[in-house]
Amino acid sequence: MEKKILIPTNFSKYAWNALIYGLAIYKNQACSFFLFNSYASQHFLGENISILKESEGHTAKEKSEHGLDKLLKGLSFRKENPRHQFETISYNGSLTEGLQEAVDTHGIDLILMGAPGDNAAINSAYDNSITKVIEKIENCPVLVIPELIQLSKDFKREIVFPTNFRNGFKLRELKALIDISDFLNAAVRVLYIDTDNKGMTDEQKAQKENLASLFSDIECSFHTLTKANVTTAVHLFIESRDSDLLALYKRKQGFFSKLFNQTLIEEVDFHASVPILILKEMN
Repeated sequence: MEKKILIPTNFSKYAWNALIYGLAIYKNQACSFFLFNSYASQHFLGENISILKESEGHTAKEKSEHGLDKLLKGLSFRKENPRHQFETISYNGSLTEGLQEAVDTHGIDLILMGAPGDNAAINSAYDNSITKVIEKIENCPVLVIPELIQLSKDFKREIVFPTNFRNGFKLRELKALIDISDFLNAAVRVLYIDTDNKGMTDEQKAQKENLASLFSDIECSFHTLTKANVTTAVHLFIESRDSDLLALYKRKQGFFSKLFNQTLIEEVDFHASVPILILKEMN
């Protein structure tokens, strides 16, 4: 089945890197890639976009369309997969409104965003475009790719998926994770962090069994760390195993300070040097 991938761009190097990373993930799949530029946004992914004024002979719309055309021309030299199709969306409005409209209109399976620098900073206190997209876009997962990250050539990769087993999952909410695991030949390492070392309740054990059944078609293993701060434990686990990707599940009630049932005072702050896949609670 064809995948539909939405890639917002501000024509930066890190937005281009995200696109190339996406092409690598789906190199053997039929895909439609939608290249999206919101030319009304003055700040996008932490970078100030200079908009050419009409007095300079170019409108913002013309600059946006020209930039998207240049991307298409650059992609025309890449012939990895003839089943890859590309469309452009030049949008006059806010980034999040435009992305949500595209998600709803085109049935997007994944939003793929580039992030400047060597890590994908996910923090509930940040007020930037990545945080806004993660918070506001509904019914679509988001994959954030750090600028300096390239897909490893390893035949065996792994994705770290932390959870507290306190809530159930729908299969369609995990579909992006399962797909990426399959496409990248990557095992999913489910990480439970027992912060108070009390062990799992019967309800948590049942949720663990349910998750194992949902992951039955991919390679999966379960791991536990005890007496550790959630954020620190996730980082240490990723670094010790040289993992390739981090997957987080975001419910609609609040940002990641509530993701693991932590108090609101202790904020979850991820600066992972790997791509981060944000899975969404879906209607």
